[in-house]
Amino acid sequence: MDWHLLGVYTIHYIIILRAKHFPDHCSAVAKPLHLVAHSLYHNKVNIPMRTFVNYATPLTLAAFVLGLAACTPMVKQAFENQKPQVSVVDQRLTGLDFERVSLAFGIQVDNPNPIGIDLQGLDYDLKLDGHSFVAGKQDKQMKIAASGSSRIELPLSMTFKEIEKGLSGLKGKDQVPYELTTGLLIRVPLLGTVRYPVVSQGVLPIPQLPKLALQGIKLESIGFTGATLALSLQVDNPNNFSVALNALNYDLTINGKHWASGNSQTLGDIKEKQKSLISLPVTISLMDLGSGFSNLLKSGVDLNYNLVGKLNASTSNKLIGNFDMPFDNSGRVKLAQ
Repeated sequence: MDWHLLGVYTIHYIIILRAKHFPDHCSAVAKPLHLVAHSLYHNKVNIPMRTFVNYATPLTLAAFVLGLAACTPMVKQAFENQKPQVSVVDQRLTGLDFERVSLAFGIQVDNPNPIGIDLQGLDYDLKLDGHSFVAGKQDKQMKIAASGSSRIELPLSMTFKEIEKGLSGLKGKDQVPYELTTGLLIRVPLLGTVRYPVVSQGVLPIPQLPKLALQGIKLESIGFTGATLALSLQVDNPNNFSVALNALNYDLTINGKHWASGNSQTLGDIKEKQKSLISLPVTISLMDLGSGFSNLLKSGVDLNYNLVGKLNASTSNKLIGNFDMPFDNSGRVKLAQ
């Protein structure tokens, strides 16, 4: 190892680059050593080569040791005065549907020092509504250049079932506040590995599937072979975004007997936090239903129904977009005339 070169540039760093942070006694010790070592190394002093070889290396090594001993506390203080700056520069949703939400946090590390530093890893704790929900560690390693900056991406994902299980008061809410605390483990010369914390806050959306229910059945007309009914369906949109109903496939069973099935297109839009009634025309065959249908019309009693099918819809939220929602509803309803 070229000890005299190491001594020269160690003292050079201490004096030239960091002198503004050091008191006079540190400069007074190191600067003369720096000048002597620098002159010897560049052979500006007329000393025979053998003498240079015998004395240059011990001299510059002594400069290194004495200068470092005198100034190490000051060097540490300089690094402490210019700590790496850690900040969350962006936080965004990368995925969202009715089952799962995914987020990404962009964390930037700025290194104001004239030498590089190393990221050794990080830890994180995500709180929802003040309660710790997701915590862990990641072994992310990265070199951050001198007077440079680097960006770290921290992705997190969770299901809404997990969120509802962990937060009992979440039901009916369309959003929940979150706070992410991240600690970056950075190795800094002379200081060792130091944890630098950063906190970011935001709001996590909680989308909910629309609710569909059969409100009533109305007899529109009846003939010798068949009858026309109108199914009144209520669709409830509990979200803070609109929902467009694109298509509906359904099967209707009354009192255990299949009455009708169909496919309806373009049923309209439902604004955020609104409910809407949809009327579906249905044609049934009296031959298939037999004489029991006439008895139902006369009796006026409640009917046991089962409505199953699939709703295709799209939302104004671009992350969710288009989705299919299966449904299976049962209950009692009157046949109105």
